[in-house]
Amino acid sequence: MKLFDVINNGDVYFIAEMSGNHGGSLDQALEIVHAAAKAGANCLKIQTFTPDTITLNSNKEDFQTRKGLWEGRTLYDLYSEAYTPWDWQARIKQECEKLEMDFLSSVFDNSSVDFLESLGVEAYKIASPELTDLPLIKYVASKMKPMVISCGMGDESEIRAAVETCRSVGNNDIVLLKCTSEYPAVYEDMNIATIADMKKRFACPVGLSDHSMGYAVDVAAVAIGASVIEKHLCLDRTVATVDSAFSMEPQEFSDMVVAVSQARKAIGEPTYERTKREATSLFGRQSIYASKTIKKGELFTEENVKIVRPAMGLAPKYWELLLGKKAPRDIEFADRIVTSDLGEGEISLRAVAPGDKERTFAWVTQTWYLNEFAGRKKPTWESHAEFFDNVASDDTQRYFAVICDGAHIGNAGLKYINEENPECWYYIGEESFRGRGLSKKIVKQLVEYACENLHLEKLQAKILDWNIASIKAVEANGFVKIEGDFGSFKGAPYLVLEKSL
Repeated sequence: MKLFDVINNGDVYFIAEMSGNHGGSLDQALEIVHAAAKAGANCLKIQTFTPDTITLNSNKEDFQTRKGLWEGRTLYDLYSEAYTPWDWQARIKQECEKLEMDFLSSVFDNSSVDFLESLGVEAYKIASPELTDLPLIKYVASKMKPMVISCGMGDESEIRAAVETCRSVGNNDIVLLKCTSEYPAVYEDMNIATIADMKKRFACPVGLSDHSMGYAVDVAAVAIGASVIEKHLCLDRTVATVDSAFSMEPQEFSDMVVAVSQARKAIGEPTYERTKREATSLFGRQSIYASKTIKKGELFTEENVKIVRPAMGLAPKYWELLLGKKAPRDIEFADRIVTSDLGEGEISLRAVAPGDKERTFAWVTQTWYLNEFAGRKKPTWESHAEFFDNVASDDTQRYFAVICDGAHIGNAGLKYINEENPECWYYIGEESFRGRGLSKKIVKQLVEYACENLHLEKLQAKILDWNIASIKAVEANGFVKIEGDFGSFKGAPYLVLEKSL
């Protein structure tokens, strides 16, 4: 595999993505392989899935595409046309090797990984919609081969989770690709300045998976540090295939006219916010669905639930948490698994540890957190790290990680404990754990700790008046509102609730 040899030499590694541009013809697929090599690609990439491994054969509304190039088609029908037959893939790989070009494929479930292992592949690609499929990423990373991970639709915390998942099994050979999941992508949405930030933030090589028309964005990306460029390749855009409309023709690799003016438009600002147009592509991610009819009281197992596209159900990161729980309702085949199917969950508190630092930073820099917790100024990594390193020796507070069924979902604490009015606080950083009735349990444990370990006589909670859920959580634990003017934030007054211990 020439990937890291090229990158480490300071050169750019070019990936030509065939995708569904073979149009169902092996001869055309092999012709694309030759065109990619002639155009100067270092690598030819395909996708390894079948309709049954990537989605469910259902006509329900969840499984129909709503916008874009493929509007009105079921996912099963679309992937039936787009997939590359598995019995072609060894032949395609052999042709790449004959032309001294690398072979790479995107994987979508464990069976595709196992198949590619049997072919002796040297690296793996994770497509943007699978960025949040942490069980899949962990399985792929365990093969200890280079990982090329597209980050389309991914916010900072999601990208970090994918990188940490690879590193957790000892795989540090990671290349991230900045990607805007629009087809085609418009220059104004691409914000490729993020590439330089990603290199620093995640400490690995970063490239660009580019769905825009032309190549100006790629020229600009390389100018600011991209070491990999991936573009879809077809033989002729006038010959329609599922991906041809946003694919590049071979001769365009050498056409450099008007590149600079287009590149200037594309640079933008570093951002992890999804664009409005990109948000429509979240539908294409994976989530958890019932793969069989499930009766109330049955256990969720790998036999009756499955991680598939689309993303209307429970996120894949809750897969292990879901398995083994009893279904709280009757669930039909191809119905979504939803947050309430997880149940409330068991809560525990533990002292924060150094390994919690990055996850906590991702939470405390989000807009919702800054708005809800006293209007705090957005911390820098340096100020956050200094606070985190000193918290264990700070006698005025206790700082806890909130654990739900083994997952770190937020933080909580007690502050001003040596002063007249000690306070409790908490937040749930993982969005999918909100609205499950966990707040009452967190406050209960904070109260118990304040009584048993600190022997406090009272405890207060300071909450913005619009935060009804938090107010109810502390009231359920015996806190009552006290009178007074306790300030405000953006016009919303703070309430203070107090409990005698």
